[in-house]
Amino acid sequence: MNLEFPNSHEWLEEALEAKKVSRQEMMTAEFLLEENFLRLAAASGNPEGFAAEISLQKRLGDVNLLLTAKGEPHNPVIELDENSDDEEERYVLASLKAHRQKMSYVRRQGCNIVSIQVHESTNKQMYHMLLCMAGGIILGLALKSCLGAEALGWIEHNIFSSVEILFMSVLQMMIAPMIFLSVVSGILSISNAADVGRMGGKMMVISVVKLVFALGIAVLLGSCLGATPELVETAEMGTVEASTPSLRDLLLGIVPKNVVAPFASNNLLQILFISCFFGLLLVRSGERLAWMKETIASFYRLVMDAMGVIMPFLPLVVAASMAKLMMSVEISALLFYVWFIAAIFLGCFLMLLVSGLFVAVIGRISPVAFLKKTASYSLLPFNIRSSNACIPQTLEFCAEKLGIDEKLAMFSIPMGIQFNMSGGGMYAMTAAILMRLTLGLPLDMEFMLSFFFAALLVTFTFPSVPGATVLVMASIFEMAGVPAGAITLFIGIDPLVDGIRTVGNAVSNATTSFLLARMEGKVQEEVYYAE
Repeated sequence: MNLEFPNSHEWLEEALEAKKVSRQEMMTAEFLLEENFLRLAAASGNPEGFAAEISLQKRLGDVNLLLTAKGEPHNPVIELDENSDDEEERYVLASLKAHRQKMSYVRRQGCNIVSIQVHESTNKQMYHMLLCMAGGIILGLALKSCLGAEALGWIEHNIFSSVEILFMSVLQMMIAPMIFLSVVSGILSISNAADVGRMGGKMMVISVVKLVFALGIAVLLGSCLGATPELVETAEMGTVEASTPSLRDLLLGIVPKNVVAPFASNNLLQILFISCFFGLLLVRSGERLAWMKETIASFYRLVMDAMGVIMPFLPLVVAASMAKLMMSVEISALLFYVWFIAAIFLGCFLMLLVSGLFVAVIGRISPVAFLKKTASYSLLPFNIRSSNACIPQTLEFCAEKLGIDEKLAMFSIPMGIQFNMSGGGMYAMTAAILMRLTLGLPLDMEFMLSFFFAALLVTFTFPSVPGATVLVMASIFEMAGVPAGAITLFIGIDPLVDGIRTVGNAVSNATTSFLLARMEGKVQEEVYYAE
């Protein structure tokens, strides 16, 4: 839209409201637009007569504001590196630098174009993965129809399998430090919460009991799906380990003989033990080791930043996995994934019913209102696909819809994230049982006891980052006697099930908080029953 800048505010606000942009994002966009407009006007040599075109662009959920002006080449974003003696100008430059990542500049067809990111979609990676999944299927089918067996084998081995192996190597490199730092950081944050001894203990018991039910549902689903041997040939899985330790060996093996070996071998149970032991020692140290606690927090942020670098490559792996699959099997094999996704959706629905049962039995209140409100709330975590990102909305839902005391919710929701990964645990357990049956390995009682206990503990280490469940999923596969490489069979559908997993996690967390509030007598029933 071509407008004089002073007259553009009304149009811009109406356009951004139509794009469902928040008020804070709108104010930031207006500030960045005005400052870039003024800098382009000043560089034009005719500030009074300067005009520019303002347009909005929406792509894959992202909303960008484009400022286009004809004239001599001038990049206002570079000016942010300059210094100024004027105090007001220094303040403006500092504000612009704080939002520098939202701005970019290009020169095209004699125009200076500044792009301002108004809103970044939380579903962008999901869109990318869905596009890459579809592209991988089309590419695989096209290669299969055009090339011979020898050429297909070369492409599969040297390109697609190489992408999968590299990604697996990066995941295995990151899993040990991520689990250690996340568990220790969680223990340190919990130690500062009020009444953590009493309420934290209750919450832990509720979370574990609910997780047992979730994993029981997963065993049932995985067993019902049965074996799918035609898929095994498409994965670079390595050696199958048919033997699994007994429950006694598993318990004795949790304590490592040295602190280095678990990190070298990615033994998650031993890493979990070291993390808990080290975290409790730091808690007992009080202020003596405050510097170490700060160091742990810094390294944890560093690891999360590293995950932010790794996960954008997941769509590429999705495309390679689906192309490889289509080159190796008939298109009818996709029916397996349809049934598997349907099973995960059914598992999430059963978990919701189990939550209602807990509300009725432990909470001693009608679960009808809980189930109705939770079903509506589930759309939010399904779209956001991150338990951490859902915290503000979950707090609001618990307080305003379920009637939970706000202070209790502020304690239980953030703390309960790591203990309520029921959706992720159910998904990984279902896939592991299915793959064990596919490889022809038995589901005897000794295996089920040891594997169930191990999966129960490892589920507490699941990261609450979109798409990162595959990190821990590889270790759960190995505990089931299934090679870690088998997760490449499930990477392609990860964007489709990630939202379902997050619903399971978020609903489980809200259920635990509600039950804890009922036990503490901190639920407003008039709010809970209100429509």
